[in-house]
Amino acid sequence: MAAADNLSMPSMEFLAPSRQDGEADMDDIVQLTRSIRLRSPSDAADATTAVKAASPPPSRPKRKPPQGWEYEASIEATLRATERHPAERPSPDYLRDTQAGEEGITAAARAELVDAMTDFSRHYRLAPGTPHRAAAFVDRFLSARKLGAIAAGGDKLGILGGAAVLAAAKYEDRLLLHLIGARQAAEIGECSRREVLAAERQLVAVLGYRLGGPTAYTFVDHFTRHIVEGEEDEEAAAVWLLAHHLADMALLSYRCVAFLPSVVAASAVLLAGLVVGYPEMAAPVAGYTMEELSECVDAIYDVHASEPLPGFGRMMAHWEATHGRYSLPPQSTLADLYC
Repeated sequence: MAAADNLSMPSMEFLAPSRQDGEADMDDIVQLTRSIRLRSPSDAADATTAVKAASPPPSRPKRKPPQGWEYEASIEATLRATERHPAERPSPDYLRDTQAGEEGITAAARAELVDAMTDFSRHYRLAPGTPHRAAAFVDRFLSARKLGAIAAGGDKLGILGGAAVLAAAKYEDRLLLHLIGARQAAEIGECSRREVLAAERQLVAVLGYRLGGPTAYTFVDHFTRHIVEGEEDEEAAAVWLLAHHLADMALLSYRCVAFLPSVVAASAVLLAGLVVGYPEMAAPVAGYTMEELSECVDAIYDVHASEPLPGFGRMMAHWEATHGRYSLPPQSTLADLYC
């Protein structure tokens, strides 16, 4: 990778110690949700069953705008503007355009890589937002460069994935780097430490050292922050937890590359609210209409289809072992929400 050695040096922002996991204030909630198991659908024995959307109970009062909402509105505006910046957006059709004629890169291969990066992050207990950031790095790189540019040989997609996880882990929480380094990240691509480091240098340069854009993980936490902060509400915590899981599942879908992270997060929160029966979230969220979320919602249903993507089985098995079964509501029941 001689060309990689000539790349420009990273900015001080990248070299400086990166922030600790921005969701650290969720630690107490995580402890609560570890014990939560979603109620099984009442007709769980039927393969076609699903939890039906519950109508809002009249007794639950509307929430008042939280203190400091103007400041939070400014934060949300910044996040929304950042996610729309052209430098943050992958091409929605890079497999056909940028990667045309390139071997070893398909939608299924991408899903396998996402699964590998997610499993790696879970195994080494990296910050929970790491797979989302790593997947974003992969999609943005492949939108700008041919896969073959990342390495001279070997499992090029795996090498790229190892570099992406390493860079994402550094951003999410540099304190966790005592757990992993380039040697461990090389496991994803079954390559050498030197190959991962060379690929990482090239990756961050191609990304223009823009590593801090919001992901769907960021937005799920942002959209659900007021229903879970400061209260012992198992339903609210279950919505938060399931929404994160659905957003993780959406990572497997190449179709979801086309959607803004906030759209993926809003769709995941919407479906989680319907499954749990939590009315505050069982409605369009974050200012999006149902029409604006419909395509992403359909994509999440597709991930749960009878012929699932690579990685679906492992993600679902991990969820069910910890939290139990869930079923998405029949898509026909969503029709009223589109009115």
